[in-house]
Amino acid sequence: MKSNIIEFDKFRIRTSPEVFTPREDVEIFPSLLKNVIKKKNNILELGTGTGAISIAIAKNFNNTKILATDINSTALKIALKNAKLNNVDHVIKFKKSNWFSEIKNEKFDFIISNPPYLAKSNSMYYENHQDPENSLYSKSNGIKDIIKILNDGIKYLNKNSYFLIEHSHNQTLLLKEYADNNSLKLVLSKKDSLGFNRVSLFSN
Repeated sequence: MKSNIIEFDKFRIRTSPEVFTPREDVEIFPSLLKNVIKKKNNILELGTGTGAISIAIAKNFNNTKILATDINSTALKIALKNAKLNNVDHVIKFKKSNWFSEIKNEKFDFIISNPPYLAKSNSMYYENHQDPENSLYSKSNGIKDIIKILNDGIKYLNKNSYFLIEHSHNQTLLLKEYADNNSLKLVLSKKDSLGFNRVSLFSN
C-alpha cells in the first residue's frame, strides 16, 4: 500500500493509486536548473502527475512562472491540491493537454518532463511498480514519447532555451544522437542515487 503523503526536502506530496508516484529523482530537476536558470523563467511541464516536479522548482526558485499539463484529469486535481498544500498555487497553472495538443502559440524558456520511458517488453522487471501503465511504458523500446516531446517541442522554445527530460540510462546515447541530428545539444546528463544517467538537459 502506498503512503498517502511523500516527504521531500522542501515540500510534501499527496499521492493517489490513479497517478504516477514521484520518486526521489524529482530533486534532480532543480539541481540541473540552478546552473541555467534565467532572470525570468516561463516553464512548461508535460505530464505533471502529482505536480511534484513543478512544485520542487517553484519551491527552489522565485523567478518562475509554470504551466503544468497532464492528460489525466485526476492527476490535475491532485496536482492542484499539492500546489495549494505547498503554497505555490499562485506560481503554477494547470491545464489538461495531451503533450502539446492544447499548447497554442506560447513560448517557454524550459520544457520539462518525466514521460513514460520504459519498454513494455521489460515489464517483468517492474512488477513492483503499482503506477498506471500509461505513466510507465512507451512504444519503440520506451523512447517514443521522449522523441515526440523533443521533436514537437522545438517550436515552443524561446531562443537559447532548454529541455529537461527524465529517461532510462540506456537511452542516453540514443538521445545524444537524436539531439546531434536535430539542432539540439545534449548539455549534461545528471545521475540518480544509483549512479545511472537519469535526467538530461538539452539546449536549442
